[in-house]
Amino acid sequence: MKKGIIILGSTGSIGRSTLDVVEGRQDEFEVVGLACRKNVQLFNEQIRRFKPRFACLFQGELAGGVDFGASRKLIGPDGVKELVRADGEMVVNALPGSAGLEPTIEALRQHKVLGLANKESLVMAGRLISRLRREEGATLLPIDSEHSALYQLMQGLGKDEIENILITASGGPFRDFSGEALRCVTAEQALCHPTWQMGKKVTIDSATLMNKGLEVIEAHWLFGMSQEKIKVVVHPESIVHGMVELIDGSLLAYMACPDMRIPIAFALNGGQRRSAPFGKVNVVECGKLTFYAPDTERFPALRLAYEALNAGDSALVTLNVANEVASAAFLEGRIGFTDVPRLVEEALANHPFVKELHDLDAIWEIHRWAADYLEDRLRRINA
Repeated sequence: MKKGIIILGSTGSIGRSTLDVVEGRQDEFEVVGLACRKNVQLFNEQIRRFKPRFACLFQGELAGGVDFGASRKLIGPDGVKELVRADGEMVVNALPGSAGLEPTIEALRQHKVLGLANKESLVMAGRLISRLRREEGATLLPIDSEHSALYQLMQGLGKDEIENILITASGGPFRDFSGEALRCVTAEQALCHPTWQMGKKVTIDSATLMNKGLEVIEAHWLFGMSQEKIKVVVHPESIVHGMVELIDGSLLAYMACPDMRIPIAFALNGGQRRSAPFGKVNVVECGKLTFYAPDTERFPALRLAYEALNAGDSALVTLNVANEVASAAFLEGRIGFTDVPRLVEEALANHPFVKELHDLDAIWEIHRWAADYLEDRLRRINA
């Protein structure tokens, strides 16, 4: 029988890549449901092409522009959760930002296999998600290329064999910019990533290095590693996606082309490798591979992520929300590039501290505080 796949965020870069993998293996996979935030034109094309049994539009006010055809029509956040509960063995959560949190929780509670590309879920609710994974026996497979790499490298290793895990970063488009030049960066420049084709939010996060900070936090909850054992190295070629340093001084590295279909296919296969028509690495053509330490003075977002992880759960929620609001303000031209981490740091310094958050209500309470705080700061900045 075909494996039923539900894709949340189907019109984004991860969603499109997931559908590309599925389309190449229609004898094995069936698209049960699709959810989209607002790209109505592409969503209509996907509905016509894949004929899902369920189709959900997150922004209900745009529903008039969607031809749902024979698909059952679902609307808004409640519609997304209903879609997650539909028949289908696997949910791929590629929704951007905080919107992906509750669908992640719902998928785990429904005992679905969860392919997680929404790193914000683990940043905001890592403690809650870790508990659900233990208590519900749920399966979570990471789709981020770095975490998929580490997941694969760590299979068969005991924790006592691991000294550190290393997450690689491309360094973004501004890795060679001076601090002065960074203050003049435009949104258009920041959206031109040298390696990956991604959505706007994650592309800005990559430019500030906040993306790597979020990935450090994600790795902490996924692998149960202390922050001291999670390192970041800049690797502009984006061929090595993750490394594991062993206690005997040796190093295991996972190498692959920078193609998201590789970790997506691994997750869709239930954590198994299958032959694929894309992404073969030619080590001769790769040439030189370089690695160097990140500069947390020019890119303080990475430092802030480590500090938030050390501070506790409320800091993690604040970090995530403040970054979302500040990044959106940068894209809108309301603040400068270097204002993004500055405002995040200010929110962290003033947030209501809670060491551990055990339920969604407490998480959303901190979320609301951080969003209100940032919006108030932005109003005063732009007054």
